[in-house]
Amino acid sequence: MIANRRSLKGKADTGKKNVRIVVLALVAFIVIAVPQYYSIMEVSYADYYNTMASAVPSVVTTAGGTVWDPKLNPLGIPPGKAQNIPSPRMQDSSAVDKKRGGYGGAGDEQHLGGFGEIDPGGISPGLFKHMISNLGIKSVMDIGCGRGFSTSWFYFHGCDVICAEGSHDAWERSVLPDKENQMVLHDFSRGPWWPEKTYDAAWSVEFLEHVSVNYHYNYVTAFRKAALVFVTASKGHGWHHVEVHKNDWWIRKYESYGLKYDAALTEQARAIAKSTKKDYKSPHGQYLDGFYVRVTLMVFVNPAVAALPEHAHLFPELGCLSKIDGINKINRKCDSTKGESEPDPKMYPLELTEKMDEDWLQWV
Repeated sequence: MIANRRSLKGKADTGKKNVRIVVLALVAFIVIAVPQYYSIMEVSYADYYNTMASAVPSVVTTAGGTVWDPKLNPLGIPPGKAQNIPSPRMQDSSAVDKKRGGYGGAGDEQHLGGFGEIDPGGISPGLFKHMISNLGIKSVMDIGCGRGFSTSWFYFHGCDVICAEGSHDAWERSVLPDKENQMVLHDFSRGPWWPEKTYDAAWSVEFLEHVSVNYHYNYVTAFRKAALVFVTASKGHGWHHVEVHKNDWWIRKYESYGLKYDAALTEQARAIAKSTKKDYKSPHGQYLDGFYVRVTLMVFVNPAVAALPEHAHLFPELGCLSKIDGINKINRKCDSTKGESEPDPKMYPLELTEKMDEDWLQWV
């Protein structure tokens, strides 16, 4: 009996030793092998993702220029500058030109043209001055600019400008002082175009209704290089009006493109255009009443561009307060003699003069 007990005790001790050995081996494996495994896996995953990232280009370059791939970042700012693509001239445009009636676009394909010689409905100097003095706009991109009357107004009032237009007729009879550098001949039905740099504002009046929705991407890429977007869209008949919709449709569309509709800026701009509709006249004595602007204008904010440091001067407002009887009353310029930090002079809006008005009227 005693011998049997000793034999059983010996076997139990041997079993315990075996368990200890297994446990120690398992611990050793965990301490040594597992970290190496995860290290190897980490490198493998890193190599995999780096390989995938390098295989997916952010910019696709074609023979015609640089093309931004919207699938990678559809709401981003297009890089560089796109190559403009003019529309070919028609060999015989007599039938189309006859249909156009009084609209410009002689010699252009049917979907182009439709601009007036000087259309007072799209020009609102009162609103333009508000955009410069109160919104701080210093650079303007005009999409569908016709002969460039609005663009030229901003130029003569100190702004950096560029405009894009599809009509050869408009290009040839442009009123811009330096059209080679201020105007781009591009047909948005043939592909996208956008400028090299970003602009404070995009201005596009009575253009939207002329471009089919399947070509929206081609000009919206240009809007993506502007901090603020001012657009109108016709509600009636006209030359090649193929997208006639209520403002609700346009707002929903543009917000789906990543632009943010600003109802307050829109109502403010319309009200100013309305209140100043008889304050300014064209060289021919017409009131520049901004009819389209005061009726259908929509203002959008593009946060991707507005957030850039080079557009920090937008929405200028004096930051220090004047006190009267110990009560804060009005904003004033900050004064370094009072221990206040003064903003960079570039943060202040452009100064407008009556001579600028005179020079523009004389030019056009």
